[in-house]
Amino acid sequence: MRMIKASMLLLALVGAGAGAAQAGTYETQQESDCPGISAGALREEVRRVGTAAGLDLPQDMALRTELHCSPAGKGGFVYTVRAAIEKQLADGETLRWAPVAQLTGFGTAAGRSAVLRQVAFTVRDVIRQEP
Repeated sequence: MRMIKASMLLLALVGAGAGAAQAGTYETQQESDCPGISAGALREEVRRVGTAAGLDLPQDMALRTELHCSPAGKGGFVYTVRAAIEKQLADGETLRWAPVAQLTGFGTAAGRSAVLRQVAFTVRDVIRQEP
C-alpha cells in the first residue's frame, strides 16, 4: 500500500513540475520517507551529483529520485533508492513521463550520511546511462 501511495505522490509531483525546467538545466523531483532525511536534503544531494557530472537535460526531461527507508537498529537503515531520467511524451492529447534511464539500489547503511552517499552513487550511475 505504501508503494502505491508513493507512486501516486510521484505522479502528482511530476504533473505539478511539468514544464518548469529551463533549457540547459534539469528539473528534479524527490520523495523521501526516511526518518531524518528530508526531501530538501535529498534534492541537495541530487543537485550536487548532477552538477559534478555536468548534467544538462533538455526542458522536456527530468531527474526523479525516490528514497524509502526502514529503521534497522542502532541508527541504521534498510534503504531503497530509485533514480530515473524521464522524458515527457505526448500521446495524442495526453502528456506522460517515460523513463529513459533508471536504476534502483538497495541495502543497509549506518546512518543519514551513509544513506545520502548511496543516493549519490545511484544518481551518478543513472546519469552515466543517459543517452
